[in-house]
Amino acid sequence: MSHFKVLYFASAKDASGKESEEFEWFEGIGCEKLTQLLVERHPDLAPVLKTSMFAVNMEYMDQGLSWTVQPRDEVAVIPPVSGG
Repeated sequence: MSHFKVLYFASAKDASGKESEEFEWFEGIGCEKLTQLLVERHPDLAPVLKTSMFAVNMEYMDQGLSWTVQPRDEVAVIPPVSGG
């Protein structure tokens, strides 16, 4: 069975309680389905994901475009951050 890895940063890490985890891969995991999978596993992520970006294999994904997660991909959940 194939998997993909999700990395959580900043408030996504706090909401999920994890730095990373693996998910079972299946055909057709795009932005909407990925968001659904993450919220099913970690309901506290729902508000964080509304303002977060996804990066797949260190490349930012446009949430408005069609893209899918592939086996062994590394997906980062990157919430907005502020510096000081």
